[in-house]
Amino acid sequence: MKTNMLKRGMMALVLALAFSTVLMAQKTNVKFGSPTEEELTMTTYAPDETAPAVVLYQSTRTWYDILTGKFKVYTEVKTRIKILKPEGKEYADVEIPYVDSDKEKSMREDITGLKAFAYNMENGKLVKTKMENGSVSRERVDKSHMLLKFSIPQVKEGTVVEYQYKKESGYYFYIDTWVAQAEIPVAYTSYNLLIPEYFKFSIDETGMVPTENKVSEEGIRFIDAGGEALVCNGTRYEFVGRDLPAMKSDSHVFCPLDYCKKVTAELNGLEVPGALYENFTTSWEEIGRRLMDDEDFGNRIKRACPIKDLVPTSGVGEETDVVKKMATIYTALKGRLKWNGEYKLYAESASKTLKDGSGSNADLNFILLSAYREAGLDARPVVMSRRTRGRLPLSHPSVNKLNTFVVGVVDRQAVHCIDASVEDGYVDVLPPSLLTEQGLLLSDDGTGSWLNLQSLDASRANVIVDGTLDADGTIKGTCSSQMRGNLSASLKSDFREADDSLTYVNKLAERKGVSITEYAIEDREAFLPTSTERYSFTKKVDADGTHIYLNPFVIPLTSESPFKAVTRTLPVEYPYKYSVSMVTTLNLPEGYVVEETPKPLNLVTDDKALSVRVNYVLQGTKLVLQYRFSVNKTLFLPDEYDILRQFHDSIVEKCNEVVVLKKD
Repeated sequence: MKTNMLKRGMMALVLALAFSTVLMAQKTNVKFGSPTEEELTMTTYAPDETAPAVVLYQSTRTWYDILTGKFKVYTEVKTRIKILKPEGKEYADVEIPYVDSDKEKSMREDITGLKAFAYNMENGKLVKTKMENGSVSRERVDKSHMLLKFSIPQVKEGTVVEYQYKKESGYYFYIDTWVAQAEIPVAYTSYNLLIPEYFKFSIDETGMVPTENKVSEEGIRFIDAGGEALVCNGTRYEFVGRDLPAMKSDSHVFCPLDYCKKVTAELNGLEVPGALYENFTTSWEEIGRRLMDDEDFGNRIKRACPIKDLVPTSGVGEETDVVKKMATIYTALKGRLKWNGEYKLYAESASKTLKDGSGSNADLNFILLSAYREAGLDARPVVMSRRTRGRLPLSHPSVNKLNTFVVGVVDRQAVHCIDASVEDGYVDVLPPSLLTEQGLLLSDDGTGSWLNLQSLDASRANVIVDGTLDADGTIKGTCSSQMRGNLSASLKSDFREADDSLTYVNKLAERKGVSITEYAIEDREAFLPTSTERYSFTKKVDADGTHIYLNPFVIPLTSESPFKAVTRTLPVEYPYKYSVSMVTTLNLPEGYVVEETPKPLNLVTDDKALSVRVNYVLQGTKLVLQYRFSVNKTLFLPDEYDILRQFHDSIVEKCNEVVVLKKD
C-alpha cells in the first residue's frame, strides 16, 4: 500500500513539474524592450528564493556572413535580469570580452549595437531609463584582449535591466562557447547557432543540467564581394534551458564554470567551392610552437638576461643542488621586484618592470626564467589555466584558454616549478590556484610535455602534544606542529595577514579552546618549505572529584564536518593532497584509572583516496592518542560525495568522544 502511494505521489510530482515547465514556456517573455507587469512586480524567484537576482531571459544567436569578401562570425546577445535584492545590483555592471590585436587587424573583433535600459515602477507608473554613452568604457587586458564595460543606471532592488549587443568577429574559425548557466539562476536561455556546410565543426555539449535540443538543415544565401549570390546548405543548432540553477561560488570548487551547462564548437576543417580543403584541427603541440615563436613570449625567453648581475651577486656561489640554486636566485630577485597581485600570460617590457619595481607574475617570471638560464639551469615556461579560471579543454585546444605560466627547471628526470607570486611557499610549493593537473612544459622549439603540478607538493603536518592532567581537570602542556609544503605556507600566510601577533594568538587560542601562555613560529620569514609552530597552553576539562571526562584530542583538529549537505550536485575539490599526524601524550593524575576508552578507528576508502586512523594506548600512567589523516587525491565526483560526507562525519564523531577517568 505504501509503495503504491509513493508511486502515485511521484507520478503527481512528475506531472506537476511537466505542467510547470509548459506553463513557464508559455509565460516566457521573449520580446526585448517590453518587460511584463509580472516581471516588474515579482519579489522572489520561486525555485531559488535566496537569489539576489535572476536572468529572466537570455537569447544568444550566432551566424555567418560575408563582408568585403571574407567570412565573419556574428553573435547577438539579448539579456533581461530582475534585481531581487540590494546585493543583486552588481549584475547591472557588465563586462564583455573581445579580441583586438594590432598584429591581426583584419581578424579583430568589435562590439556594436549596444543598448541598455533600466525599468522601475514608481508611484504605479513604469519609468524607463536609457544608459548613456558615458557609462560605457573600453579597457585593454593584454596585447590581444579588450573588455567593454558598462553600468546600467538607476538600478535598485526591484529593477528590471535589459541590454543587447552584437559582436562581429573575423576569427571565422572560432565560435564562442555558449554558457547556459550563471552565478544567479536562469529562468530561460536559448542558443541558436547556424553553420554553413563549408565549416566542419564538432559540437560538444557538456554539463549536468538538461536542455531542449534541436538540429535541422536549411538553406543559406550569401552575397560575395562582387555582388554574386552564394547559396549553400547549413545546419542549425538550437538549445533551450529553463529554470537552470545558479552556479554559485563554492568553497569546495575552484571554478564552477567547469561543471555548468555549455556548448563548445571546434572547427575541424574548411571546404569552400573552388578551394582546397583546409584543415583547422589544431593541437596543443601546435599551440606550443606558436607560443615559442611569438615575439612577445618565446622570443622574449630566448633574449639575453635583463639583469645579468643578479646571478653573481645572489650568493648562489658554487651551489650545485638545483632546488637550493633556484631558491637563492629567486630570493635575490624578490629583493628587487615585488609581485603586484596579478596573474598574466604576457608581460610588460623588462625595462618597464625593472623601473617600476613590481609587476605581474608573468613580468617577474620572464626575468626569473632568464636569470635561471644565466645560471646554467634548464629553465622553461609551464603554461596553464589557473584552477580558478577553469580547466584546459584538451578536446579543443585554444591559446585563449591559457592565462598564465610558471617557471619550470628540468633536473635530469625531475621538473621543479616556482612562480613569482609565491609569498610563503617555496620551490614546488605553489599557491593552490596554480596547482593544476594540466601544465604544459615548453621547450624552445615549441615541443611540450604535460605536467601534473599537484604531484609536486608534499604537504604534511606532524603535531606533538605533551601535557599533564591534574585532578581538578586542568591540563598544562605544549604543542609543537612541524609543517611542510602548502600547510607551512598557509601557516605563514595566516600569521603574516593577521592584524598583529597578539590578535593571531588570541584567535588561535579561541579556535583550539585553550589559553596560550607562550607562542613562537620558527622559519616564519625564511624562504623554506617548512615551518614550526610551538606554544604552551592550559585547558580545563570536566572534573567532579570522582570522575574526569577527558577528550583526548586536547588540541582539536576538527570540530565539525565541512560537508553538511545531504546531497551535492558539484564535485568536491581539495586544494592539494596532504597528511596530518598527531601524537598526544597525557600524564594522568595520581590516583585515577581509565574507566572507559573510545574504540579505535581505522577507515580507508576503496580507492585509498582518504584514510584515517585513531588509536588509544595506555602506557602506565600515560594516555597516548595516535591520529593520522591523509587526502591522496584532490577531486571527488558527485557520486563519491556520500562516502566523503560519511567519512568526515566519522572523524568528527571520533574527535568528540571522551575518555572517562575514575578516582581509584
